[in-house]
Amino acid sequence: MNKKIVNIGVLGCGTVGSSFINNLISKQKIIKKTTGIELNILKVFDKDKYKLERYKNFAVKNPEEIINDENIDIVVELIGGIDYAYEFIMKSIEKRKSIVTANKYLLSKYGEEIFKKAKEKKVYIGFEGSVAGAIPVIKVLKESFMGNKITKILGILNGTTNFILSEMFYKGINFKEGLGMAKKFGYAEANPHLDISGYDTAHKILVLSWITWGHLFSVEKISVEGIDKIEPIDINFASELGYRIKLLGIGKKENNQIEIRVHPVLLPRTHLLSLVEGVNNAVYIEGDLIGKSLFYGEGAGGNAASSSVISDVIDISKKIISKEYIEENFLSEKKLNLKPFDEIETKYYFRFTAIDKPGVLAKISKILGDNNISILSVIQKQDNPQKAVPIIMLTHKAKEKNVKKAISLIDKLDVIKNPTIIIRLEEELM
Repeated sequence: MNKKIVNIGVLGCGTVGSSFINNLISKQKIIKKTTGIELNILKVFDKDKYKLERYKNFAVKNPEEIINDENIDIVVELIGGIDYAYEFIMKSIEKRKSIVTANKYLLSKYGEEIFKKAKEKKVYIGFEGSVAGAIPVIKVLKESFMGNKITKILGILNGTTNFILSEMFYKGINFKEGLGMAKKFGYAEANPHLDISGYDTAHKILVLSWITWGHLFSVEKISVEGIDKIEPIDINFASELGYRIKLLGIGKKENNQIEIRVHPVLLPRTHLLSLVEGVNNAVYIEGDLIGKSLFYGEGAGGNAASSSVISDVIDISKKIISKEYIEENFLSEKKLNLKPFDEIETKYYFRFTAIDKPGVLAKISKILGDNNISILSVIQKQDNPQKAVPIIMLTHKAKEKNVKKAISLIDKLDVIKNPTIIIRLEEELM
């Protein structure tokens, strides 16, 4: 243990990057006192010259000055996106530098390739900040729960969508108004597509599933739905029925099949996940030894993410100083298949918009019955003959492909005026 100083190069000094730099500098003394390691930021790059001006003592004009600097041990990639981040990371690994990144999008697409290269060059990849902000769920799955057979991971993994759904619940506003508030408070990007479409959550649940079960599936192969079709009427009916609507990333393993999906769900109001409000995140995990565990905390923001990035830097620094390479391998030796979305079975919430006249329920019920879908309960409060009114149904467990077929037939009926809203239930969490 001759070397006690670990030098760091930072790519990107936006919200997370600047928080990481500022927090690491402020905590250098306590880190050195507790670990014996001096973490030294040597160089910083950002394409935005205005952002870079805040770090004149470390600023460099191009990323190559960091990648090619033999004195830098760890490159912290916080620029986001895919192309440049991938290029910089692979070049840095080639130069035998370890990597810390919070880039879930990149990892969900190129994770296996990046880790293969890192293994070849005997360097490390830290990515705690890529999922759930300050919640150390990746460390838990990689280390604390290693002896478990994990069967289920469910997560509220996007603070923007959780904030919008919380505002819709408490204030009775619609989705557009909720999104406007998220932008006002800085919780949503100018272009919030990845958040509200569910794809940000999808990238994160793919990363969690990969390190848990050893297979990194393509986002194009899983079903992803966002929250833009959720309306106040759905929030209200769900509440009346004893549920909250949340956007979940869902990963389950049974035998040699893995089920991964992202969509809004109805959760019982008594379940802890349904109590997660605002921009907070939570991850629910089931395993054979641990039973049921829930991890909760800030899932977004510079400080939350920088906490995880600092943790990764410290962990990797300890390994670098030990001079004994410790190999990490997430790949499963068994062949695991992705369960087709059409084959999943769950309970369903349907909201039909139908003309209020005799025989409508009978027509709907017959089509559902013909497709092996059993009705659990029905709500129809309004009485407006010849006008479209909402009909709410909850079903017993049914197969997704049967539901799709039935709803496509129901939506063609002349008494149905709008496409049916479908929300799946996750009641087995209790």
